[in-house]
Amino acid sequence: MARVEAPLAVAAMTAAVWLLVSALDQSGSASASGARGASGHFACSRPNRSKVACHFSTPSGNIRCLWTPSPNNVACELLASGRGYRLRPSGKAKAIKLTLRRRGETLPTNQQLVFPQSLSCHDTRTTMTCNQDFGLGFFKLARKGSRSA
Repeated sequence: MARVEAPLAVAAMTAAVWLLVSALDQSGSASASGARGASGHFACSRPNRSKVACHFSTPSGNIRCLWTPSPNNVACELLASGRGYRLRPSGKAKAIKLTLRRRGETLPTNQQLVFPQSLSCHDTRTTMTCNQDFGLGFFKLARKGSRSA
């Protein structure tokens, strides 16, 4: 029974966070509706997504990311510079070399993705920030001002 409940809990949490972000940032939801038809789509939320890797990117496509369930981590790369980071549920983000050839699902602007073990990512049109929800590790990828901890 727990195998069925875990994906449902992740999907419910993702939907709740998305609704909260939409309610708090009306300008973000307005811009999300113009993001090439992606406004009604919850990236990485299909059935069994807690067991399947997920590729996703910013609406501009300049940042590509991959979440993997085993080992649980999020890795993103800024295409323009080749800069990349990997974040696990504990510890600091680590600078890595990464080449993601696949763009993956386009996130609507200002959508937050919530992954198991308290990892989450939030995008704008041109930046991606991923963090440990209950830890100190994070990274932010942007053309200017990329950083990690």
